[in-house]
Amino acid sequence: MKKAIFTILVLVCCVNINGQNHTSEIYTNDMDYVLGDAKQAFIQDKIKTKEQADNLLQGFINLKVNGIRIPIYAEGLNPNKEMFDYFYTIAVEAGFPIFANPAQSSGGHRIACGVLNTTESLCDVKNDANATNILIERIKDFAAEYKCKWINAFNEDGRTNNPWTPSQMNTIYSSLYNNVNGAELIGSCAWGIPASIDVMNNTNIEDYITVAATHNLGFNHSSWPTFINLAKAKGLPVWDSEVNHNDAKGNGTRLEKALEYKVDGLVMYNLWNSINLTDGSVKSSGETLMALYLKPEAIPENIALTGTATQSSTNPQFNKPASLAIDGDTNGNYGSGSVTVTNNEENPWWQVDLGTEQKIGEIKVFNRTDACCADRMSNFTVSVLNSAGVSQISQTYTTHPNPSITFDAGGALGQIVKVQLNITQALTLAEVQVFAPDAPLSTENHLISNVNIYPNPVADKLVVSDPDAVFNQFTVYNINGQVIKSGKISSEKVEINTVKFSKGIYFIKLEGVKSSETHKIVKK
Repeated sequence: MKKAIFTILVLVCCVNINGQNHTSEIYTNDMDYVLGDAKQAFIQDKIKTKEQADNLLQGFINLKVNGIRIPIYAEGLNPNKEMFDYFYTIAVEAGFPIFANPAQSSGGHRIACGVLNTTESLCDVKNDANATNILIERIKDFAAEYKCKWINAFNEDGRTNNPWTPSQMNTIYSSLYNNVNGAELIGSCAWGIPASIDVMNNTNIEDYITVAATHNLGFNHSSWPTFINLAKAKGLPVWDSEVNHNDAKGNGTRLEKALEYKVDGLVMYNLWNSINLTDGSVKSSGETLMALYLKPEAIPENIALTGTATQSSTNPQFNKPASLAIDGDTNGNYGSGSVTVTNNEENPWWQVDLGTEQKIGEIKVFNRTDACCADRMSNFTVSVLNSAGVSQISQTYTTHPNPSITFDAGGALGQIVKVQLNITQALTLAEVQVFAPDAPLSTENHLISNVNIYPNPVADKLVVSDPDAVFNQFTVYNINGQVIKSGKISSEKVEINTVKFSKGIYFIKLEGVKSSETHKIVKK
């Protein structure tokens, strides 16, 4: 219980109560909101303990979202109300605005029929006044119990006349308007953009909603302009209210296209699944998403990459040096070749010297993941030391990272980050990442220059054009902060060979005497 209380205190102190400390300035296209979706975590009853709920919330903070979506169930169908209530409470205390809409597809329909699972048959609600009233009253009751910033009675309920008539939809929205405990109404969150266009054209929900929202589940990317124009004509911002990065149709991911058409907000579908529930750290899938919805300068920089790593010993049989834990590779499988190994000895240690004393934020320790050896790190301490080697802050863990733990040093001033086993054993590490508190990838003075980087996306050759000769060197990083390529800028145009780059997101950092800039690039 002490751990849960400590976590809540940390969250509250680090977050603005008015919707996190993340403004539109950190998001691509200056979007107003990027919401983390926790619905399926609770629908599937994946949050079993308060510790998992704490870590889920910490993960959303690490993902830099500024809102959270939760599910609305039919009366009595919440699989784990205790954990749902606990998470809702700590999320609100941490300052996250809450968006709630019905669980599962055809969500409003399911509430009216009193079912949850997608395998259960649905009743007929068309022109049924009783079904309409059941949905209205359930949304009101939910809003009274769980105060939200936004709420909607529907989730992928199809287009008008399937299953609800325009008259029913008008009645539902008008009845909820100003009757949901101060929440704003969002709509219609229909299954696809064409269905949402149909709702906008055949109902009067625009009189009641403050956000025009749709799900682009049909990958109808070309319909975005029509929907956006309908919304803008009514003075409404536009959200893709259920977006992911899956290119199922081969015509671009829903996230890429939502950003291309410059929506005002996103609900990142199943974002909870990008969080390690053991420690709140962000999985690689989440880092990929962050690289898209965050501006490059909002991506934290792993300052361990430029440090000097040492360890108490290096096992001569395996010859795996300390530097492998700061090579940017978090793969914990020994066969990957990027795992350190000391001798089997008393209290073995590994450390990275950052070169100078600086403020330290989060420290992420990635364990070896082979089944034989992961639990060897079951008693270890992470410490921040000053230049004289004196500990400034430390944390001891008695369970092994699976695959990682995140320790927030809270801005402690230090030069050395140390990981030490408190038993006689060999110390094996996959990676140690160190971040400055809320540090951006670009840490120099940011200058808006005339630099031009093209083509982007790039296939084989990237050109950096710097007509004002502001920059003299470049460094290309992958989304894990690993240096992929670097070089000098000695002319107005520099060509960078990207043939050997894997497909994905990269960042190019341009540095000069007085400034630096970071730009996002995509290798296709």
